[in-house]
Amino acid sequence: MTAVIQTQTYQSILTHTNSELARLIEQASFFGDLTEHVLRLAGLAPGMRVLDIGCGTGDVSFLAARFVGPEGVVIGVDKSAEAIQLASQRAAAAGLTNVRFLTQDLSELTLDEPVDALIGRLVLMYFADPAVLLRRLSQFIRPGGLIVCHELDSTAAKSLPRCELFETSVSRINQAFTRAGADVQTGLKLAQIFLEAGLPMPDMILGARVATGPDSPAYRQVTELTRTLLPLMERVGVATAAEVEIETLAGRLREEAVANRATLVAPPFIGAWARLP
Repeated sequence: MTAVIQTQTYQSILTHTNSELARLIEQASFFGDLTEHVLRLAGLAPGMRVLDIGCGTGDVSFLAARFVGPEGVVIGVDKSAEAIQLASQRAAAAGLTNVRFLTQDLSELTLDEPVDALIGRLVLMYFADPAVLLRRLSQFIRPGGLIVCHELDSTAAKSLPRCELFETSVSRINQAFTRAGADVQTGLKLAQIFLEAGLPMPDMILGARVATGPDSPAYRQVTELTRTLLPLMERVGVATAAEVEIETLAGRLREEAVANRATLVAPPFIGAWARLP
C-alpha cells in the first residue's frame, strides 16, 4: 500500500499575509549565512539544476542561484500563491534569470526532467511523516545527485546568564508550534529521516546565531515570530496577549540581555546532506 503524505497545513500556523511574508524575508536574512554554509559543504556547484522545496519568498532559492550560476537553474516550489508571487517579483527585480517558481503542493509535485540537487529549509518540520515526503521527492533527483535539508532544534536555544523573558518567549514559541502539529526538533531527527526515506546516511553540521549587546537583531526576531504566533498561542492555551505584552517585548528582551551582560543562542539549525548512489 502506498504511504500517504500528510502535512500540518503551513497556513494554519504561519499565515501568508503581507506582514508575515516580510517577516519571513527578515528571518531569512538573519539565518542566511548558516544555510549558505551548508549548501557550500554539501557541494552545490555551477551548472546544477536545483529543486528548492517549500521555497516561501525565495531566499534559499536565491542562495542556490549564486552557487549554480547563470548556467544552472533553480526551481522553487511552494503551495502558497502569495509567497510564490512575491518570490517571482523579487527574482525579477534582482535580474535573476536562472530562477523560476511554481505554486504546487509538494505531495502532488511532478517535474518534466530530473534535478541534480534537492534542497529545503524549515520544510520537513510541518510534515507528519517527512521520510515519506523525501522518499517521493528523491525520485526527481538524478543518480549521484544531492539532497540537502536544513531544519531546527528549537529546544536548544539558551541564554547565559539565564534570561527569564528570553527563555519564556522561546518556550512559548515552541509550545505553539508543537501543539499545532509541527516538530521543533526535526533537525535532530534528520539522520533517521534520511535512512527511513531510503537515502544514504547524511553528513551533518549544527550552526546557530549568537546574540549579545543592545543592537542584536535577535530581540526583534523573537518578537516578530511571537507576534505572528500570538493568535495561535491564545487558541491552543500557551499564553494570552496580556501575558505576552507584544508591543514592549523587544525592548524588554533587549533590556534583560544588556542588564545581565548575557549571551543568547538562537535556536540552532542542523544541516544534513547526502549524495544518491
